[in-house]
Amino acid sequence: MDKIIFKSSLTSLLFFLFLIINSFAIKLSDYGYSDDLNGVKKILNDLNQPQDQEAFDKLIVDLGANDFSLRELATIKLSNMPLIDRSKLKSILPKLTLEQKIRAQRILKKNSEENFARMLISLNEAIIKGKYKGLLSDLWKSANKAQSKQFSNLWSLYKDSSLSTMVDADLDLVKENLNSKNGIIRYSAVLSIISLMGNESVPLIIGLINDENDQIKWEVADSLIKFGSRECLTPLADLLMCDDFGLRWRSLEALRNLTNQEFGYYAAGNAEDRSESANLWDNWIKENKESADLRFGGSLNKSINLFDGVSLNGWEIRPLYGFGRIAPKNNKDGWGIKDKCLIAKKGFLSELVTKASFLNYELSIYYKLIDNTSDSGIGIFAVDAVDEKGFPNQGYVEVQLHRKFSGDLYNLARNKMKFLLDDGTPLKGRSNKFKVSNESDDEWNKMTIRVQNGQAEIKINNEVQNRVSLKDNEPSKLVIRNENYGEVLFKNILLKKL
Repeated sequence: MDKIIFKSSLTSLLFFLFLIINSFAIKLSDYGYSDDLNGVKKILNDLNQPQDQEAFDKLIVDLGANDFSLRELATIKLSNMPLIDRSKLKSILPKLTLEQKIRAQRILKKNSEENFARMLISLNEAIIKGKYKGLLSDLWKSANKAQSKQFSNLWSLYKDSSLSTMVDADLDLVKENLNSKNGIIRYSAVLSIISLMGNESVPLIIGLINDENDQIKWEVADSLIKFGSRECLTPLADLLMCDDFGLRWRSLEALRNLTNQEFGYYAAGNAEDRSESANLWDNWIKENKESADLRFGGSLNKSINLFDGVSLNGWEIRPLYGFGRIAPKNNKDGWGIKDKCLIAKKGFLSELVTKASFLNYELSIYYKLIDNTSDSGIGIFAVDAVDEKGFPNQGYVEVQLHRKFSGDLYNLARNKMKFLLDDGTPLKGRSNKFKVSNESDDEWNKMTIRVQNGQAEIKINNEVQNRVSLKDNEPSKLVIRNENYGEVLFKNILLKKL
């Protein structure tokens, strides 16, 4: 892909300032709180207090006050309230004056469910980054306000922040919440009890193998696999008929690894097509659960080395087309190996594509950009289908590797696949990363890409740079791009299945 090379230092400076202004950084200070422990405690306190109905009603009245400053102050306060009764505000809209109605609509637009979810994201990320201990009880109270079904990425964030903030003294609290009515809390409690008790948690989590939430059922099954419990088989079989393709695919992979059995199950089939083979799995488990020789040694979370340092085994080389350029026939010459490093050579257009497909994983890759023209990218959500020239039909999302721009995203889908950004808007072309680059020039930098349930998070040197998601995610391949310009080096390319 052609990239603009800024020849003028003034132009570079202006573009750099543009990135800063337009970056989408979610932090507590965006919502009027300090970005430290005090800010975390303050927002938790505000979230966990009941709404002052009298104050709310007065602010609604003030929206129509004769004094402009009073109207404006009421609008700002209602727009920035951590908790606002949106349902009530919508219900009273017909009764409001025109002035009140206009301002109320402004408030609902700014203080939306989506904005509230982003505030909860910033809260959890602050706890994770600051490693603030002892906040578990208040954190879980705040989860009661989360719209868990609508914003599923909060499940993972609450889980990570719970693991980060909990202390040994929280054991009883965690046990009590294993049966919480709130799915986010129950999900976090399962992972927390496992972290606190290890193998001793098995009798407690077995009670959740029939949980109504399929994601929790999977986490329980996956943990039982790690602890060598045969009870993992029952929830895995149940998940073969769940609605989530990703969970079906992972459950099938787990069952195959554990049992070495095949019953013709096709995870992408419709419910009717899947039912017969799912029943075969279910019957086999009922008959063999206690006696089968299960292969617990094959961990699903084992890291896979995608590059052995001496060959391109596991990869195929494809020409890199598009953007008005024609890839040379000798595209294989664009890649080299030296001192156990993979080299994308200057002057060639090609891409490396994994032969295997992956669904949920964490990829870590070290890269070094040799000079200012070094240009590459990592492709995610790449599917098998290719056209007659060998170019992927559906394309993928490119995570940019280029000085100052690493972490930017490009939608390279040819069939308009709907990739969504962190704020829910479609990724139509390019999306700048959240913050200024933290790369070290001429040094090794680490990129981590975590893909789970179709949601991808990109980190560079352990700092979040961008997020993108794809609904109805399916197993896909990984791509490393050589874009013809300066040389790029890679090493330590590891993938951990999730």
